[in-house]
Amino acid sequence: MKILLILIAIAVLALCALGWLLSHMQDVRNARAQPDGQEPSDKVPGKPGAAPRPAAREPAAEQAQPAPAESRDVHFRMQGERGMGGPVYGDVMCADGVYLPMVWESDMHTSFDGRWLRTGFYESDTAHLVDRKSRRSWLLSRAQVQALEGIHWRLPRWSGETINESGLADDEHVVMSDASFEAWLGEHVASPAQPLVAVRDLWMPLETVPPQVAASPPALTPPPAARAEGGGKPAAPASAASPPAAPAPAAPKLTLERHWPATLRHLRYPLEPLERPNWQLMIDGKAQPWLVDEKAHLAWREDGQAFALYACPAGDEQERPLLRLAVWSVERGWQQWPETLPADRKSWSVGLYLPEQGQEEEKEVAKPLSVLRWEGSVVAQRVELDTPETERLHDGVSLSCVASDTEGCAGHARDGQIRLAAIPRTTFTWLRDPRQPEQWRACSEPVAGQRLIWTLRKNALDEQGETAAYSLQWGERHLAGNWALEHVVVQGRRAVLMPHGKAPERGGSGAVQIWDGQRLQNVDLPWPVVRLIPVPGRNGGAAVRVGLVALTGCLADKDRDANTASWRWPVHSVSTSHLARPDWSPLYAIRHIAPDAQGRWRLLPRWREVRQIQHPCADGDYVWRDPARGDALWWWGGVHARVNNYWEPETPRFDGVCVTRSGTVLCGTGPSACPHPAGEGWVTLEWLSSSYSGPGEWKLHWINPVEKEVRSLGLQAWMPLLLGWDAQGLHWREAERPAQEGEAPQAPERQLIVAQMWNRAGVEKLRQGPQGLWLRKQDLSYAEALLVQDDWPWERI
Repeated sequence: MKILLILIAIAVLALCALGWLLSHMQDVRNARAQPDGQEPSDKVPGKPGAAPRPAAREPAAEQAQPAPAESRDVHFRMQGERGMGGPVYGDVMCADGVYLPMVWESDMHTSFDGRWLRTGFYESDTAHLVDRKSRRSWLLSRAQVQALEGIHWRLPRWSGETINESGLADDEHVVMSDASFEAWLGEHVASPAQPLVAVRDLWMPLETVPPQVAASPPALTPPPAARAEGGGKPAAPASAASPPAAPAPAAPKLTLERHWPATLRHLRYPLEPLERPNWQLMIDGKAQPWLVDEKAHLAWREDGQAFALYACPAGDEQERPLLRLAVWSVERGWQQWPETLPADRKSWSVGLYLPEQGQEEEKEVAKPLSVLRWEGSVVAQRVELDTPETERLHDGVSLSCVASDTEGCAGHARDGQIRLAAIPRTTFTWLRDPRQPEQWRACSEPVAGQRLIWTLRKNALDEQGETAAYSLQWGERHLAGNWALEHVVVQGRRAVLMPHGKAPERGGSGAVQIWDGQRLQNVDLPWPVVRLIPVPGRNGGAAVRVGLVALTGCLADKDRDANTASWRWPVHSVSTSHLARPDWSPLYAIRHIAPDAQGRWRLLPRWREVRQIQHPCADGDYVWRDPARGDALWWWGGVHARVNNYWEPETPRFDGVCVTRSGTVLCGTGPSACPHPAGEGWVTLEWLSSSYSGPGEWKLHWINPVEKEVRSLGLQAWMPLLLGWDAQGLHWREAERPAQEGEAPQAPERQLIVAQMWNRAGVEKLRQGPQGLWLRKQDLSYAEALLVQDDWPWERI
């Protein structure tokens, strides 16, 4: 009996499936019998040079026809990353050209057959309802979307006919026809329907069309003759004895015409040609193989028979082609220089100098720097060097090239808090000679009244870190030897230069020399230099000192912990055999050089002199000499919680090292320290953890060199500030925090740690280490690594 019932159930299910399949095949057959929907034209109306406008198309009878089945595909193209934890966004591209930019995946809804598209309310107060068949859209409020969700499965199909798929007789279970849904929209949606806008081969809601679609072409620099006529200067009278001068040949007439890709549908970013319009260059009405934008920076030769500009090749199939220098002249036609640097293997980059509008006015310079200019028959193309950066603030095992503006340390407040400013960028010009296009000649900013000129002498070897060799001259004076191109001009009076040699990673010396217009000066350094960094000054511009990226050592990758300070790593001296192995990495450190009172350039110590308690967020190594108590304290090597190369001025530093004059060492502390009033050591502050909902965890360590011990007290605070230590005890208070909304700001109260509290503190005895150091038991393993520091502060016994 059970077997019979099972067979009957299987037969009923099979009949139901067969009926559904026959109904679906009939729908597909009806849809294919209808004519295709009309596609939008691939032209935007407008004459050459005029501002094109998007053509809005009204729904027509031919557009109301259902689209073929193969054109109903709806593709959500992800642009975000699912692994980042946030909502995934992207765009929606349909096979018939209907396009919705910037749609969140969780807010995208389609009807049963893909005719209707609806977006949600993520970061928006309105949603879009799009009908691909009639190419119209509606703006919906939240209440209207809720009403639409109740009939979502009843939205009209491509055929537009009423379909009863449920088999029930009531209207609430019937797919709506076009007419019935139009009536429903008129009753529930207040905003009228808007026709989709045709932009080339795309159909977009009017609200999503970028305004740059109707942009006007950028203005081009007029030729010299036109500028002279516009200036209104009277022409010089011709001498009666001299024959009339022959008229100068007319400069070519340059115009621009909007350029469009062959199709927008197949681009990964279809809005790119709309938001960043490109214009095809026309000479005397004839199209040229170059596309320009607002960054053309057109420069004319003095006679008006040649010009230079930045452009992209018109035939480049990349979505974002790179700008390059293009030069046109009557004598030679078109020439181009796509590269900004001869090929080499050094970790650096040279980019085009393209300041943003108004950027030069913000800088305190006597004269804005030119982007392109003619020096006789040679084009001077200004470029700029990148800013080298390690993966941590002051050291690291890898170098990166930052091609945008970045901030650096311009100084410190008295409590050690960082003062940031934009790092100056080194710029120079390539001298492009159309008669010798293969020649590489570079020209610096003036140094002591003359410019340095590099001429390529030898190409770089195909080895890691190698760069090209140049000859160098200052004015008419030639400097002996081969030179690298990298340099830094210091306030127009000196230039920091790098002689050419083998790469430091391959055993090169990495020397640095200073040129002041009279003589070369060597800088004595204990390790090779890889890169140079300009340093921002306190009052804007560049400081007198210059930063160096030095190769200070190497270590095995297995011995490196990226979450700790580098003084904990077992670093070895620079070894080419070690660096040649794939499981070893170089260790770079950022140091500084500057001239002394006699003008001699020297390596600066890492320590800055301080005379007061430092803030827990203070950055940079320091020394506090306390002659009244006959003691001194050095602190260095701290990092912040994220251990990256962001400055984060409001994040406490930790994992530093304290060293006193008596040889006591405490590892893992922060920069905040306070001397004992009777000269019995120092109190240092250590950050342990922070909390968004409550105070963080801190520790106070009293380093007592007399008793050879360290006493530690736990502390709960947001940001404790040490104020001083006297006969009453150790004074501290919380840092001022911004008041919450609706609350009045309150000044934090001073708090006191009396002597009796130290009696209940945990005690750790110091043990004698190598060369007379006294350390905790857990710090003894780092003694040897501390002693090999290149500027170890404590006087060894």
